[in-house]
Amino acid sequence: MAQETAKSRWPTLVQGMIDDVCITGAELRPSLALEEIKSIQKRLQRLREEIISDDKLRHLEDDGSADIADYNRLLLNLGKLTWLNCPWLYGECYLYRRVQLLFSTSSSWKEYDVFKRQKDSTLVKSQKAVQELASRFTQVIANPALPVKSLDHELGRHVFVELTELALWGNATDLSLLTNLSLEEIQALQGRAAIEKSQRNIIDNDILDVWNYLRKTQLTKAKRNIDIVLDNAGFELFADILYTAYLLESGLGTSITLHAKCFPWFVSDALPNDIDFLLEYLQSIGLSPLATQIKGYLELGLIRVEVNPFWTTPYSFHEMIAEAPELFQRLQDSYLTIWKGDLNYRKLTRDGLWPHTTAFKSSLGPLGQGSGVKILALRTNKSDTCVGIESEEKVKILNREAPGMAWVRNGKYAVISFSDGS
Repeated sequence: MAQETAKSRWPTLVQGMIDDVCITGAELRPSLALEEIKSIQKRLQRLREEIISDDKLRHLEDDGSADIADYNRLLLNLGKLTWLNCPWLYGECYLYRRVQLLFSTSSSWKEYDVFKRQKDSTLVKSQKAVQELASRFTQVIANPALPVKSLDHELGRHVFVELTELALWGNATDLSLLTNLSLEEIQALQGRAAIEKSQRNIIDNDILDVWNYLRKTQLTKAKRNIDIVLDNAGFELFADILYTAYLLESGLGTSITLHAKCFPWFVSDALPNDIDFLLEYLQSIGLSPLATQIKGYLELGLIRVEVNPFWTTPYSFHEMIAEAPELFQRLQDSYLTIWKGDLNYRKLTRDGLWPHTTAFKSSLGPLGQGSGVKILALRTNKSDTCVGIESEEKVKILNREAPGMAWVRNGKYAVISFSDGS
């Protein structure tokens, strides 16, 4: 899959960037900004040619950011790498950092998001699912028959399971991996009926362990800050915002920190500006009360949005203690950390080809046993790394159901994996 990604998907993604800046350039009058965007377009074309020709990976130029030294040091330590002969995780992160350099070293385009058109368009295409899930969420939160705030009640558990699965399957649309989806296919991956149909495909499901942890600790008077490491903008971000609101309304969390990326990353990853656009979009389609509710959380500080440069480094999260010790301590102090999506899962497990029956906690390395970090990973499977399968027999059954290891790649199977850090 790594070879397929490098040979086919990367050139396709870069071509999408070329098309985007071409559209932007066509909208400009003659100016220095126009000349600069044309230059960026040509450099993107050369980058695409580098990938297709399997050229050597070269050191990144300095744009004043500390992470450049990390990228170059790792490249030096890894030896002579080419686009088709490099560790997959490093190669992908390097690609997006190379693209960011084109904008960060410019004069007029430092804040330009080359993926914004795609992200916004995908959200707009999801309008039907957005409205359906907003209606469902409102029914759940406002319904007095559903004891959202009572974790001791059986119905409370059902609400928690349903909304956690909503957050899980919001990851079913990922622009960096599912590059050829039609509108109909996007809509088929979303909505309540699709969620119910996909429940049986959660192949590592620790949801009851999470429930028991939360229920046992809910009565404590300590603050319960929850950290959510976001993945995609668009529909998934909407699902994550709903989940965040539920965690606050239920009292499971007293505050929520949403961790976004600091620059455009893996096509569809969420930036702080994507949250602003989402709230504006909700208002535009008749969901003003929901948008107002979320804005109220933000104004009161119950929801915070933060960025940390570590999220856009090439490091796996096994290196967090050494490379981002303050962030690690912050997550140790968190009541629960929730990690969304495929890339976060790959970085949690060091993108390793572990035996699929490896315990999730074991694959986390320093973030696992004894770390004190409570980790809940919500991930639809879109790459080869997958752990936590209960037995070899289960792996054989999955291989029969989805030949060619499709169950770890096609986004139709998922995991809800939990480690209490003990």
